[in-house]
Amino acid sequence: MTRLTVALSGDCMATRGALITSDPAAQGLREVLRSADFAFTNLEVVPAGARGYPVHNAAGGGGLIADPGVLEEITAAGFDVLGCANNHALDLGVDGLLGTVDLLNAKRIPFAGIGADLTAARRPVYVDRPGGSLALISCSSTFLPGQEAAAPSPDLPGRPGLNPLRHTATLRVTPARMDTLREIDGETGLRDRRAEARTLLGFDPAMPSPDRLTLFGTRFQAANAPGFTTTCDPKDLDEISRWVAEARRRADLVMVAVHSHEPGPTPETPSEFLRVFAHRMIDEGADLVVGHGPHRLRGMELHRGKPIFYSLGNIVSQIELADHVPAEDYARVPVADRLTPGRYFDELSSHGRRLFTPHRPYWQTLVPVLTFDDGELVDSLLHPVELGFGERVHRRGRPRLAGPAEAKEILTDFARLAEPYGVTLSVGDTGTGELVIDGA
Repeated sequence: MTRLTVALSGDCMATRGALITSDPAAQGLREVLRSADFAFTNLEVVPAGARGYPVHNAAGGGGLIADPGVLEEITAAGFDVLGCANNHALDLGVDGLLGTVDLLNAKRIPFAGIGADLTAARRPVYVDRPGGSLALISCSSTFLPGQEAAAPSPDLPGRPGLNPLRHTATLRVTPARMDTLREIDGETGLRDRRAEARTLLGFDPAMPSPDRLTLFGTRFQAANAPGFTTTCDPKDLDEISRWVAEARRRADLVMVAVHSHEPGPTPETPSEFLRVFAHRMIDEGADLVVGHGPHRLRGMELHRGKPIFYSLGNIVSQIELADHVPAEDYARVPVADRLTPGRYFDELSSHGRRLFTPHRPYWQTLVPVLTFDDGELVDSLLHPVELGFGERVHRRGRPRLAGPAEAKEILTDFARLAEPYGVTLSVGDTGTGELVIDGA
């Protein structure tokens, strides 16, 4: 029998040192991570070497750039497998991404999700331990156009970038509302401005069919009832599935990590396309799917007995301690006192009154430790973790096991998030939770 344990976490935005402090609760978390065969986190920072130039990252709200030494800090904390596909992977452009690849390879840190072309970004990384092997595939649904990796052609090399999971959003409107939108399209002159496109293409690109219209960058479709939905790009879904099937033949455990900021009907729920994606990954042979991106916990489910975590929030958040701030980011705050990193972040958060600072859920998370016997989930411990909500900026953002009261709060909230997916969570006296797996 092959028994393997995997420790999971969300976004790691490390920009300073000593991620694990001398606090016994922090040391306890490191023991949790180190005791697992594999400990995963999402590297959501560019460990800048001498390569790359800042890219204005409207999708991510600013650059996340740190010194290369953070990689040693991350591995010292106990993380040994990294996902790298996320909306900050190209904050220093293609050169910066290739620099990240070179640094991780030089330090022999297993990673997935970015590469010199689409195949390199899509393919799994295989991590071998004395007890067995893990394959990791990492992808992102949140990124700027052109940040996705591309395949080579017969004439040109491929484009370095991240492993993309593209998706589309559609607003369903009643036929009467669709008629109103078509009137707006005509009366405002927007339709006239597409005359050249109609001449060249032979059809109006904004109206591919009688019941569909693309207006103001949004897709509308006529329907009996109004609504909003998202769907995966079929090609991306098929190509990522192909690599999952490949990994299934070559590793004991297959894990898929997905970075997705896109919400469902509420900030706590995943977008529709993400559930379809996660289910497809399990159907193709993945043993677990771990999500991150929205900087808060979302629920989980068991699909065919395999766990899907839709977001594990943050495990490290030192955004406000970054020392490398692009000019476009400095320009977002008032001119006075903006030209030092500390003052920039203080102004950006309105002195701690907005963005992430005042929101407790941002500073709470879980580290699930999952045990698999021959690929079957047989045990799970959920370790509540807190990141120092309310502490001074240079002290918060580093993880430690939560105390009894906060642990119960985190587990109770996670049980509420998981309940709609039919998952039951039992809370033990030791400050940890456990999934009820029977019937999964």
